[in-house]
Amino acid sequence: MPLALKFFFTIINDTSPIPSHISVYHEQPMTWLLFYLLAVSLYDLRTRRIPNWCTPPLIIAGMIAHFPGSLDLWLACLMLLSAWSSGWMGAGDVKLWIAVLWALPDTNIPSLIILVSICFLLTGIAQVLWRFIRRQTISGIKSPAAWRVIPFLLMYWHVH
Repeated sequence: MPLALKFFFTIINDTSPIPSHISVYHEQPMTWLLFYLLAVSLYDLRTRRIPNWCTPPLIIAGMIAHFPGSLDLWLACLMLLSAWSSGWMGAGDVKLWIAVLWALPDTNIPSLIILVSICFLLTGIAQVLWRFIRRQTISGIKSPAAWRVIPFLLMYWHVH
């Protein structure tokens, strides 16, 4: 192959508009996501609602970056939607969780379903203990749950 063609193909391969591997995330944890979730969690604790404007941009950005996603991601989203339809979670909490799952980097980690389940189990136990200490009714109370994404994100970072 002539030298000019080699040079041309090297330039095209190095500056291809569709890279073979996009590194969207830095090596370090995504602290911007943690601060965003802290702000949403504090707002939820204060007002007992998660505004609709804060979750769709995160879901859309995650879907653009990671579509079509993995099977674990879709099953975790389905699990969250079924929790909402059963009345176990509010719609805002489900949208926030789905947004967080889509925003996370698509890497080889243990199943998202396992991490979500462990997080719900541990935070559920913590919530029951907190109600027991404060001598409140243990069940039948709807309470803010956006704070549960913080332990999940920390577990995800630890595994990642």
